[in-house]
Amino acid sequence: MRYKMFFAGAIFFAAAAITAAQFSAPTIFDADGYLHIRMSDFIRHYGLRYDFHWARYSLFAQHFADKDFLYHVITIPFTYFSNIYFGAKIAAVLFSFFLLFVFTRTLKRYCLKWLVPVYLLALLLAGPFFQLLCRVRPMVFMIALTILFIHFLIVKNRWGLFFTTLVYALSHVSSPLLLVFVLITETVRYVNEKEFSRKNLLIVSGALCLGFLIHPNFPNNLAVFYYNGIWVPIYAMKWGLELGAEFFPIDTRDFIIKYPLVVSAVVLFAIAAASSGNRIKVSTKMWLANAGFFFVLSYFSRRYIDHLYPLLLIASGAYLTDWWNSHPDYAGKWALMKKTRVVLFSALAVFFIFLGSNVYKGFKTFAQAEYVWARHYENVAKWMRLNVPAGQTIFHTNWSDSQYLIGLNPNNDYFVTFDPIYMFKWNPKKYALYREISFGNSKDPYTSMKEEFDVTYGYAGKNYFAALIEQIRNDSRFQVMAEDNLGLIFRLR
Repeated sequence: MRYKMFFAGAIFFAAAAITAAQFSAPTIFDADGYLHIRMSDFIRHYGLRYDFHWARYSLFAQHFADKDFLYHVITIPFTYFSNIYFGAKIAAVLFSFFLLFVFTRTLKRYCLKWLVPVYLLALLLAGPFFQLLCRVRPMVFMIALTILFIHFLIVKNRWGLFFTTLVYALSHVSSPLLLVFVLITETVRYVNEKEFSRKNLLIVSGALCLGFLIHPNFPNNLAVFYYNGIWVPIYAMKWGLELGAEFFPIDTRDFIIKYPLVVSAVVLFAIAAASSGNRIKVSTKMWLANAGFFFVLSYFSRRYIDHLYPLLLIASGAYLTDWWNSHPDYAGKWALMKKTRVVLFSALAVFFIFLGSNVYKGFKTFAQAEYVWARHYENVAKWMRLNVPAGQTIFHTNWSDSQYLIGLNPNNDYFVTFDPIYMFKWNPKKYALYREISFGNSKDPYTSMKEEFDVTYGYAGKNYFAALIEQIRNDSRFQVMAEDNLGLIFRLR
């Protein structure tokens, strides 16, 4: 009875925390969320195949492929709300609940039952990961599918593997990573059991190929994978493009502060491994190996820490379970150590409360910043809807401005969206000129905008583009139409 109450309390707290955080502000947390829900709306109104003219100077204009297609299809019902952004927030909560469900069910399969509610709460105790749970992005769905996929690999559930792979392939551009999980898992199986499941490899390979082939934007989706799935990670390592911060590494100090339980898990492994007589299951080694893959990638890009975190929690829970079961005499000793149990559980509770307060403070700062920026772009988009003729292409200094603006004002077109790779690979010279203008390095930005990009209106953010804004103010051919503390809208006379 005590366990059931603890378990139910952990589930209720996790669900309540995610819901309360999501609706602590009326806006969406993240630029991409505005575009994701709008793309669901595009499918609802235009069908599975449509021309994505909103990214005028990019690969999308002529060869569009929805890299998150199935995710957008799943979220179509939430576009029927009178306020689609409110619908997007509900969708984000439900996807987070789905991840909680998959995570909890997996823990129950591989861990001692008393560890399940503890690790469920631990999932919320990394600030960046908790913020991810509140974003309207497919990443939460993909992490849940990854956990399911690895479990199906371990138990050799063929149908589970097939359908999980197919759903993943239609939902995200990173689906070929599943082949890496197969190779890692089957290598561990071979080393420990002298067995390599070729069927697993064939099923996953076939489902991946099928997913690419039946994608409504085939064969354009192959090009999108090539640019986004291969070239973006390369440029992230080389710092060759203005990518989002998530693509670059996090320093060790921030890693320790923001993901303290990752460090705790590594310490736990070291302590447990020091004892003799440990009988670690092959399944546990498989979880550890797959988590280790993301641990290595996290040195190059912080986005992989989000995948690492739940996998490492599952792996550490399974490892601790195997260690405990390897020493049956510990159970009897533990039963007699009532005072020690009280002290340890009290210390754990204090530690979790301390981490929870830090997560809360970090989320509060994050939410306030996202709210300010979202409100700013809402005002920018509203002005454009009222004053810019429909169909015109609007200059914008940052490639990520368009995620907000397409989502909030689909009446106009913009330059590039989701990633600068789509403009850079489409026309490197155009992209170089675009960045030259944006950073105020063009001697005549007016002529370049007019002749090379055929625009009449533009937007410039004040965070990185002060040089261009100064040029606009000092050139009578430009007219500032609207302005606030974060950016300005201008017109070419």
